[in-house]
This record gives sequence, C-alpha cells and structure tokens, in this order.
Amino acid sequence: MSLATVRPTLIALHRWAGLILAPVFLIVILSGAVLSFRPIVGSFAPPPAATTVDAGALAPLVARLSATAPITRLSVADGGRAIDVGSADPTVAGRWDVAGGTRAAAAPAAPIDVFGIAEQIHKQLLVGLGLVVEIAAWVMLGLVLVGPFLAWLRFRNTLMGWHTAIGWVLFPLVVLAPLSGVLMTLHVGEGGTPLPRASRTVSVAEALTIAAPKVDLSGFLEARPFRGGTVMMRTGGAAPATWVVTDADAVRLTGGPSLVKQIHEGTWGGAGAGALNLAASLALLALAVSGPWSWLARRRRDRATAIAVDTDVLVVHASQTGTATRFAEATGRALAASGEKVAVTPLGTLRPEDLQRRRIVLILVSSTGDGELPDTARAFVETLAPEALAGVRCAVFALGDRSYAHFCGGAERLRTALRVAGAEEAMPPVYADGDPTSAWQSWLGDFDVRLGLKVAIAGAPAAEPRVRLTLVERRRLDDPTKGETRETWGLTLDSDRPLTFRPGDLLRIAPEAGARERSYSIGTSSRVDPRRIVLTVALDGGLDATGQAWFGAASGWLCRRLAVGDALEARLSAHPSFNPPEDPARAIVMVGAGSGVAPFWGVAAERRAAGRAGPAWLIFGNRVEAADFLWKAHFEAALADGGLTRLDTAFSPEAGVGVRVQDRLREQGAEVRRWLVEKDAIFYVCGRRALVDGVLEALADVFVAHGGLTPAAAATEIARRVAAGSVRVDAFG
Repeated sequence: MSLATVRPTLIALHRWAGLILAPVFLIVILSGAVLSFRPIVGSFAPPPAATTVDAGALAPLVARLSATAPITRLSVADGGRAIDVGSADPTVAGRWDVAGGTRAAAAPAAPIDVFGIAEQIHKQLLVGLGLVVEIAAWVMLGLVLVGPFLAWLRFRNTLMGWHTAIGWVLFPLVVLAPLSGVLMTLHVGEGGTPLPRASRTVSVAEALTIAAPKVDLSGFLEARPFRGGTVMMRTGGAAPATWVVTDADAVRLTGGPSLVKQIHEGTWGGAGAGALNLAASLALLALAVSGPWSWLARRRRDRATAIAVDTDVLVVHASQTGTATRFAEATGRALAASGEKVAVTPLGTLRPEDLQRRRIVLILVSSTGDGELPDTARAFVETLAPEALAGVRCAVFALGDRSYAHFCGGAERLRTALRVAGAEEAMPPVYADGDPTSAWQSWLGDFDVRLGLKVAIAGAPAAEPRVRLTLVERRRLDDPTKGETRETWGLTLDSDRPLTFRPGDLLRIAPEAGARERSYSIGTSSRVDPRRIVLTVALDGGLDATGQAWFGAASGWLCRRLAVGDALEARLSAHPSFNPPEDPARAIVMVGAGSGVAPFWGVAAERRAAGRAGPAWLIFGNRVEAADFLWKAHFEAALADGGLTRLDTAFSPEAGVGVRVQDRLREQGAEVRRWLVEKDAIFYVCGRRALVDGVLEALADVFVAHGGLTPAAAATEIARRVAAGSVRVDAFG
C-alpha cells in the first residue's frame, strides 16, 4: 500500500484529531510554556536559606494534628521554627510553632504559586483529568510524526504554508515535548532507584515516625502524599535528599530526576534548557492554532451563505458572469428596505430542503453558451428528485439575449426541473432581453399584487460603464510558418482616463451599431496599470460554399479592420467569479487552452505587483509549441520573477496526437489534488465548452485515482467545488 493511497485517510485523521483535541492541546501547551520559565527563574534565584527543625518536637505535633484531620502537605517555615500544614480542616490547616506546639502568627500572604497552578493544569487540567492529558500526549505525538508525510516542505506565505514549514523545519523541537511526555507515561528512562510501593496508604504523620530511625529530621523541608500510597519527603542540610516512605521503610531516591523528565521539564541545562522548552511550546502553539484556524477559514469560504430560520423570502441567483448576481442583491436590498425577512444566496450552494418553508423563492437566472445553465447551478438541477420541491412557490426572472438561438435557454431548463420537482410558479416568468434593468423594475412592481410583497423603490445596480479605448498595438501571437495554427492576436488598448478592472473581467464589444456584443476576457489589471487593457483574440473564420473567406464579425473587425490609432467603444463588465482571489497569497491553479489563456497572464502580473504572491500553477495547451505557445515570453518571465510558481504545457497538433491539458492533469494528478486539498488552491479553467467539460472530467478522475473516491462521489465533489467557487469556470463557444 503506497503513501498516496493512505494519505487521504491520514489527512482526515490528522485534521479531526487536531480539531477534537484542540482545546486540550491549547491548555497543555500554554501551561507548559509557563512552566518553561521555572528553570529560567530558578537560575537567577538565590540559594535557599539553611533551616534546622526541632526533630523531637516535630513528630508529636504532626501526630496530634493528624489525629484531628488528615494532613495533605507539610513544609517548614520561618527558618525551621514553624511548619505550614495543609488540610481540609481549618482547625488544622495553617502555621504552627514547632517548639511550643501552638499556632504561630499568621504567615504573611504568600504570592500566588504560578508554577504550582500551571503544573496542576499541565498534569491534571486542574480537575484530576490526568488520563485525558496522557491521551492528548499520545495523539499530539502522532500528529507531529505523521504531519511531515502529509505535505512536503514548500515555503509559501499562507496559513497552511507556515503550518507546514513549522512542522518540517522545527520538527526536532516540536517532537521533544510530546515524545518525552509519552515516555514518562510509560515510565521509560526513569533510571535511579526504582520507586517503592506501600502495602497500605501511609499518612504524612506516620511517614515521619517510620522515617525517623533512618532520616535526620532536623533537616526536614517538606512531605506530601505520593504514588502507590507512599509519602515523598525532602530533607536539606549538608546532604540534601529525597525520600519515598512506605509503610515499612524510608527509601532514598538516587540519581535525581531521569533524563527524560529533565528534557520534558527543561531542567537539564539551566536557563538555556528552559528557553529551549519555551521555544518548543511556542512552536507547538503555532501548530495547534494554525491548523484549526486554516480549516475554519476554508469552511467559511466553502460554506453557503447562512439562511436564517425565519427567512420569508429567499432570493437565489444563478449567474455566469455576475449580472444575475448583481440584480439578485439589488432585489434583496429592495425587499429588506420594506421590512421583509429576506436572504440572498447562490442557487448552487443550496439543497432542495433549503427552499422549503419559505413564503416565496425568487430566482434570477442567466444563460450561457448554447442556452445552458450557469456552471454553478448545474449540480443543484442534476440532483433534484421528483417532488423534492413540493409546496415551494417560486418566481423566475430570466436574463438573456434574443440574438442567440436559444433565448433564455438556461432559465427554461431550470423552470422544467423545478416543475418536475414539484415547485409551483406563483407568477409568470419574466424574460429580459439585453439590459435587464427595465424588465427587472417591472417584475418588482408586480410583487405587491401577485405575491403580496412590499417593495421599496428599487435602485437598479449600477450600469456597466461604457468606455472609449484606442488601439495602440496589435501583434500576432502565433507563427503559421512553424506549424498549423489558429490565427491569434494580442491587442493593447489604452483609455484616456483611469478605469477599474481585474484579470477575468469582460470587455463587451459590438463592431457596429445593432450588432451582437462579443465578450472578451481582460488580461490586465488596473492595480498594475489603470489605463491599459490587453485582449487575446482568436480570429473566427473559414471558407463559405463558394470558397470565399469569411470572418467573425467581432474578431474580424478587431484582428483585421480596426487600425492602430483607431478608437472603439465598449462596455466594461465586472466578472468577480473569475477574478483572481483578493488575497494574492492564496494558491491558484489555472488551466487554459488557446485563447482561453487570455485572463491568466494578467493574474501573474497582478500577484507579482502585490508583493506577496502565493503559489500559482499554469497548465497551458495548444497545437504546436514552436508556433502557438501564446504569451510564452511573458509566462516564462513570470516564472522567473515569482508571478508563477509552476508552468506546464500540453501540445496536440491534431486529435489523438500529442498531449492535451486533460492528459496533463491526470498525469500530475497527485500534485493537482495536493494543491486543491492541502494548499486550498482555487482552480480556474477557461476555454471552449468542450475543453472545460473535459477538464472537469479529468479533475474528477484525479479525485478517483488519488483521493479514493468512487466516480460518482468524485463527480459530486467537483460539482460541489464549482458551486462553492473553489473551482471556477469561464466557458465560451
């Protein structure tokens, strides 16, 4: 059985053991950190003053007090003239004069015994839970030993990056405390005199009598109950000693604390050993905090928006580029302003039962491709069972464009699925053609009469800004002399004013008035240059029945007819679901083929400009490496300067020849899954629909081969990640 096979199980055990015992770990580690200061403080403390006790008067006094109530602890005070007695009986507890056998003057208030309290917490959790502490020590040792095998050392400035680095680099330090603690539970390496056992429990008073023939009690320092019914006694004087008193004898312990105990307590080398133990405690604390914290952060990112139990109106959205999302959020604001109890959430993050028990479910849905549902909503529809939505009342607002063959096809697919699942449409669907603002406001205006919902004056989402850009450069990215390629151009467009955009946002261009807009992914970031937009445009075209060449309306205009220096007008459309993560340290995997690589070269530049770029892996595919490795120089430079961490390519000049990006994903499956699971990387794929579907299938195969999932479970896992946004799709064509 290989490590790759058992790694998913080990990761799960590592995670859940750490989460379940996290409170115990934190208590034990923090108390251990406090105890690390004991040898440090002790190295600067003056030697204790010599004491002499009246041994003849000590034993009778203790016997008399013990006859009243059990004594739990005994220690000398006032240079040997008095003793401090510990007992549950207040008539016994306190300070007593040894010679007179009477109560001595009350001792001055002693400072809080910080180390004593910390020791009780460390060993017993202060409430006698020593067994829990021992179990925690074993589990902690297992986590520390297994951890390095679950994630190889790669330095990255993320929470899990630091977690992994600490576990690897400081391994000898962090293993020290749990290993020595486990050895102590097994009594390994104790050395010295074997601890004697008593045949019956010995009281502190009895211990003084039993020890008197053998021990010089004039040097008595303290006594307390110990293991196995015995009493531990310490004496000072010229030859300090520690004794264990049984019911038959007093046995002097030789050899001092074992090496294992000294290592665990940091007493083997004075202040330096204590400082080393403190460093080990801090490293363990960092591991105990960063692991659960990272898991909680992932859970917050992946978890659907919480829906309050008393939510009456549920507004859900299924959006490919973000337009339906913006109008859904505006719908929620309008309803909330009128006092409705409303929640807004993506459709793909919901389960059928989340739609139950709502007064009404409002659904805003767009279409993509050839009348398909947005990728984030497909899993919800595919898992709907008949009658799963029985009793649910809904209203649909569909966003579309009549210039496409299947106007609002995605919405129609969703309506069909809802009806089969038993949902009831509470009002006729509304279809928006192009700009949805007017249709949306009319839809909201019908809520009062048709649904009984009060709606405040609805402010429409801000319109997508129209921008005027000038073509300053157009250069061909492929070389047809070196192989059969698809003609592809890089277009550099400048604005005369600063704009706001990020890689993955869309520039919507119509070559002439009334023509259908075509959306192109932006490959630059205003965080690097707010006036420059770069597009990657593949020329659509072919030969008609007469042999005449034809070109796509938008691509032909951009690649052939628009001259350098000419201006164009376009709409700038935010596409937040395909932007790089706001945290540039978040790991990402990007997969693109041909012009699908368009947004990714801007991602590398933006992350580099942020100054703290995390791991970024690009897998690019095309036909011929020497002819159409688009933006090759740029990506190789990004690999050198840290904008990219890893670059893999796949070239396939024709079907069945060479390697496709899907093949590369399967080939690197173990590493791909490690990035997604251990590094919590976001996975992006951009390209034609057939490519995107093939990549998602390959990704599911990765979870089967390297995650131990069945094909059905792997497909469900990929669908869940798409819905949650940890797998992001931009499909065209």
